[in-house]
Amino acid sequence: MMIVDKENRPNEAIQLDVNTQKEKRKLYNKTYYERLKEKKKMRQTANGEVSSQNMTPMTNVSTTQRTLADITNVTPTSVLDFAQRKSIKNRNAYQRCKERNSPTTPIEISHQDPYSFVYNGIPKEHRVLKVQQPCVHCGAKRFQFEFPTFCCMDGKTKLSHSSIPEELLNLFTSRNELGRTFRQMIRCYNSNFSFASIGVNYDKTLTNMTSGLTPRDGIPRYLQLYFYDADYEMSHRLQRKNIDKEIAGKLIRVLATNPYVKTFRRLADLVPLDNYRVTLNASVELDQRVYNRLTTSEVAGIWVEGNDNIAAYKRSIIVYGKSEKPQTIQSYWGCYDPLCYPLFFPNGESGWHLKIPRHGFSINDIINDDEDIGDDLEDSNTKKGRNTVSMREYYCYKFQIRPNYNVILLRGRLLQQFVVDIYIKLETSRLDFYRKNQSKIRADLYQGVVDCVNAGEVRPTMIGQCVVLPASFIGGPRDMRRRFLDAMTLVQDDGKPDIFLTMTCNPNWPEIKNELLPWQTAQDRSELVSRVFRAKLEDLKKQLLNKHVLGVVGSYVYVIEFQKRGLPHVHFLLIMMPPYKLTNADHYDKIVCAKIPDPIRYPKMHELVISHMIHGPCGSLNSDCPCMNNEQKKCRFRYPRQFNETTLQGKDSYPVYRRRDNGIEVDILGNKMDNRWVVPYNPKLLMMFNCHMNVEVCSSITSVKYVFKYIYKGHDKQVINIDPDGQPVVINEIKRYQDARYVSPPEAIWRIFRFPLSQIYPCVMALQVHLPNQQLVRFSEDDTLPSVVEKERDNRSMVTAFFLKNKEDIRAREYKYRDFPKKFTWDPMSHRWNHRKLGLMRGRLVSANPAEGERYYLRLLLFHISGPTCFEDLYTVNNIKYPTFRKAALERGLIESDDGLSQCLTEASLFQFPNALRRLFATILRFCEPGDVRKLWHEHYNGLSEDYRRQYGSVERVQNIVLTEIMVFLQSMGDRIDDFDLPKINQNVDLEFGVFREVQEECSIVLEHEHLQARDSLNPEQTFAYDEIMRHVHNDIPGVFFIDGPGGTGKTFLYKALLANIRSCGHIALATASSGVAANNMPGGRTTHSRFKIPINLENNLVCKISRQSGTAQLLRTAKVIIWDEASMAKRHALEAVDRTMKDITGVMLPFGGKIMVLGGDFRQVLSVVRRGTRAQTVDSSIRMSPLWSSITKLRLTINMRALTDPWFLDFLLRVGDGVEETVHKNFIRIPDDMVIPFTKKEKSLHALIDAIFPSFEINRSEPDYIISRAILSTRNDSVDEINDYLIGRFHGEERIYYSFDEAVDDINNFYPVEFLNTLSVSGLPPHYLRLKVGCPIILLRNLDPSNGLCNDTRLICKSFQHNVIDAEIAVGQHAGKRVFLPRIPLSPSEDDMFPFKLKRKQFPIRLCFAMTINKA
Repeated sequence: MMIVDKENRPNEAIQLDVNTQKEKRKLYNKTYYERLKEKKKMRQTANGEVSSQNMTPMTNVSTTQRTLADITNVTPTSVLDFAQRKSIKNRNAYQRCKERNSPTTPIEISHQDPYSFVYNGIPKEHRVLKVQQPCVHCGAKRFQFEFPTFCCMDGKTKLSHSSIPEELLNLFTSRNELGRTFRQMIRCYNSNFSFASIGVNYDKTLTNMTSGLTPRDGIPRYLQLYFYDADYEMSHRLQRKNIDKEIAGKLIRVLATNPYVKTFRRLADLVPLDNYRVTLNASVELDQRVYNRLTTSEVAGIWVEGNDNIAAYKRSIIVYGKSEKPQTIQSYWGCYDPLCYPLFFPNGESGWHLKIPRHGFSINDIINDDEDIGDDLEDSNTKKGRNTVSMREYYCYKFQIRPNYNVILLRGRLLQQFVVDIYIKLETSRLDFYRKNQSKIRADLYQGVVDCVNAGEVRPTMIGQCVVLPASFIGGPRDMRRRFLDAMTLVQDDGKPDIFLTMTCNPNWPEIKNELLPWQTAQDRSELVSRVFRAKLEDLKKQLLNKHVLGVVGSYVYVIEFQKRGLPHVHFLLIMMPPYKLTNADHYDKIVCAKIPDPIRYPKMHELVISHMIHGPCGSLNSDCPCMNNEQKKCRFRYPRQFNETTLQGKDSYPVYRRRDNGIEVDILGNKMDNRWVVPYNPKLLMMFNCHMNVEVCSSITSVKYVFKYIYKGHDKQVINIDPDGQPVVINEIKRYQDARYVSPPEAIWRIFRFPLSQIYPCVMALQVHLPNQQLVRFSEDDTLPSVVEKERDNRSMVTAFFLKNKEDIRAREYKYRDFPKKFTWDPMSHRWNHRKLGLMRGRLVSANPAEGERYYLRLLLFHISGPTCFEDLYTVNNIKYPTFRKAALERGLIESDDGLSQCLTEASLFQFPNALRRLFATILRFCEPGDVRKLWHEHYNGLSEDYRRQYGSVERVQNIVLTEIMVFLQSMGDRIDDFDLPKINQNVDLEFGVFREVQEECSIVLEHEHLQARDSLNPEQTFAYDEIMRHVHNDIPGVFFIDGPGGTGKTFLYKALLANIRSCGHIALATASSGVAANNMPGGRTTHSRFKIPINLENNLVCKISRQSGTAQLLRTAKVIIWDEASMAKRHALEAVDRTMKDITGVMLPFGGKIMVLGGDFRQVLSVVRRGTRAQTVDSSIRMSPLWSSITKLRLTINMRALTDPWFLDFLLRVGDGVEETVHKNFIRIPDDMVIPFTKKEKSLHALIDAIFPSFEINRSEPDYIISRAILSTRNDSVDEINDYLIGRFHGEERIYYSFDEAVDDINNFYPVEFLNTLSVSGLPPHYLRLKVGCPIILLRNLDPSNGLCNDTRLICKSFQHNVIDAEIAVGQHAGKRVFLPRIPLSPSEDDMFPFKLKRKQFPIRLCFAMTINKA
């Protein structure tokens, strides 16, 4: 059974006038709130809140018990207790809310809100992370979703616990004034007592010793302060600001046992110091699993300068008595931490170094290992398996929460500095590894290695290129670009994104507050904030992806970002499955809310919105807000927004959400804030996670640009390094990565814990693209080139393995290279593609630039061709093998030739239709943006003038005639020949004889006899309408009529009778229609946009683009009658624009300038199209909502001339159209079985429908009348494309595939790959992949030459085609049978498509039309 949604009927809503709508809305609201009251009573009954009219509200538990007992005697005691508790809780919450709001101005609450359904189903409480058992190996606290290896690598990391002096512990934990002062200024104290300073070299972030043992300027710093006795040391330390004497004294006592302090104290007795030097042991390599406290002899030694007979340490820092050069402490030396952070390591404990063994390994084996530092760094020994504790594992262990005091976590702001410093140590180690191994690993193309071997070169160091920062390095430029392209692949495959969601960490989450000590804030514990936020993120993913809170998600991408103020947040981009796509404002209102909830009905939600979802205050309320634009003094996020009664689709891809002025205001920082300041949110997610949860609908490509331009923009930077002028600039990606980066503590700890910064689903595989024998190979400096060649000879790359799979498996040939990962998995060990059994994967061909030449064209061929078995298959087109990939791509139509327009004219001249060739030449001038017009004219003059050269002998006369005809064509297309570089017309040719061309064209319309006789065949209703209109014509009475009639009542027949008889009287009658198909049914018909020059983007108070001196204006002034068919499909803005234009042209202030306007249509069929509009917006755009409607005379036709023999069907249509047909389920009606195709399976039912509309298709497909007289109508473009693709496959004949040439004109950063642009299916634009066959029906998508039959929606039959031109025949209307040439023309969508770029698609302006959308018909 086929069902139709009665609620989507346009006529019921359209036929309501404004007053009726208001009454129905009031009735709806009344019924809605009556149901709410009933539900509330039922809840009160269940909660024990029943009361009669004579009873006061219940205020105690006993009353509740008695009431419940009266209701039922069988309710269990547990249920009674629960109901009592819930009742008390609800009343208390209500009382608190009432008391909280009582001191302020009374809130005027509007209860007339039928949109509160968005609050239905929200949870009662916030989600809290489940408590986890501590780690069984190290006792560390674990949060939900953390892996067992997070804290100690599942027991592989084991470090000793160092004791902290009691006096120092008291300073950290004491709540008195001394402790607070110490914790507040802890960074100052650490700097005052540290032995070294933080280096500020722009390409290294290391630590420096101060210069020399003696001060250069007399002011001691860092370790120099330890050379004095206690009194002098104290006086020098107190010279620094914010240093308390008592605290400094305690720290001096605490650090007295520090081995470094002891060493430097001994220098106080040695004078002068200029002759001494201190050597610090940088290779402190103790087994920290057992002990970690150093002795004095282990950390430093003192020698007199010049004494070289000493036993030096393995790795040391030498500080000379007099020195101007700082000594660098490398980040991987064990003395780094105790020298920089004495308050973290008061006993001089060694920090991380290269030789800390994992649990189960011997310290002696590690110490005797190879000394090469590069082999011990973070990423160096992952393949062979680590036997030492890496830097990241070491500090992950140190940052854990354990039952005993972790002194590192007590340091507050010093912890923030320490965390950032450790992260920079990690990054520096990784970058050092890549920097130091550049010369060891080299890369070159395979063919280049072979060439070198043939030339006698066998040394790898003599060839290849250095490998710079790899794509696997997270945060590097290649990594950022890779992630961007991967995400664009998802959009390319799955469509536009639907939801953009941002969650920001809430520092007041109970999981954070419960772990803080009384004096700590969330800012002091960046490691705790990051861990909790990561757990909440995993919980959010579970709710979105598994629980489907917002609908079923098909694919997604998220990125973590860190605010400079310290709170991490995540950006999600969700692409929903097709049934859950958000397509209009009604769908938006079910997901997103932008209002302050009623504090009485939703008290908890009210508090959450106030706490998390109010923006600002900013603007005039607070000009110093960070969101303010300093230049324009406006909020960057455009707050406060405007009040809005209904949700609308905005122009920036985001909707304009419903924000009613309901009187609810809240006080924020002394400012009154209302719904204009609310950040859009989803109530369910907001209640679940109790944090800032911005949810936006973003069904547009613009959101992709925001996400990948803003989020994948790279790291924040604070300082800019400017290279000196005149020096050569060396591109160093490692240096560029380090320069001026801004790293916040949460980001640093996030990276230390190795939490993912982004995630994408499904995963995207980058597919290699290389020319034959030019795959990239990597080899070390120790390899010999012959061995490299021999090793790579039998290895298959992804491309060659793709060819092999196609050769072995016939089924694999169905897929293109980019689709292979969806069905096959790549085995990097065997270098083969195997059939995929589990998981989802997408493919992306690695990018190539046109400057790369053949590789770019190879990539183009691989992207479009299915099933090649070798490179030769890509060279071959139509059994002809071409020498280059570029030539093969050109023959396949994948790239545009340099002289495409000239070739277009050359190909068209082969058909020997000079008149059509001249029209094509004019079309190229008008639409194709030719570069050198004069060159085009000279090259093709012979073809353009072939027929006239046979008739006339004068060369000058022939040229004038050809130019004159081209001028006429250009005028009919709305252009002037003087705008182009063509020869001037020498003779004075009078084309219009004093009459405008537009008027002359209308006067030349041939009247058909049957139309003149149609008056005698009109039925009574048609006759009445005809006589009434003709009475106005004969008596010259202005009037506007609307002929309302369902399909089949003879509206077009009436129009033809009117047009013929009016024109026979010598008057001009203009025939227009909202669609091209309807316009072709009337003699001289034109689309309304073509005739009236109606703007594409309609808004209020617009006028048409017609000047008062133009020929179109003269035609409109001269016209007696204007007929507008299918006016019910037009927007009221278009009708009003025509009305304003007609008044301006004629100077008459009557409707439509006093002209006789005949509008026609059927509101039961198709209304105006409002992109992503609600039913209310569609109704509002109808001409019935226009002020002009009241001045229109309505003429109704009810007799269906097509169904005279089937009165039941006629009556059924009227019942459905009038909305009185009986429903079978909610708003559905039943269609009789004999009127539908039974639905079994989608494919089978579709084939049955096609066979019913196109019977005997294989036999009759060559008959134009058969093809053009029938079509399948659909409401969706994707259904139309599916039917057309199927039917063109069944259509026999010569086939040609045309690919469009797409570009994003203003995409200077190359954000949008060409293959992504190819996937865009835009309404009104031809497809990228256009498959045609001789004899197939096509429909025109542009007004090329309306006066000569080439207007939008004109249907044609394809007769033949070449590479650059299509020969077609007009199939309908008064120009039927005329042959025309169609070139490729550049097309761009209207601005309403809201692309963040200007899409330019060069393609033939046609589509197949076996099936069409209802609006086209």
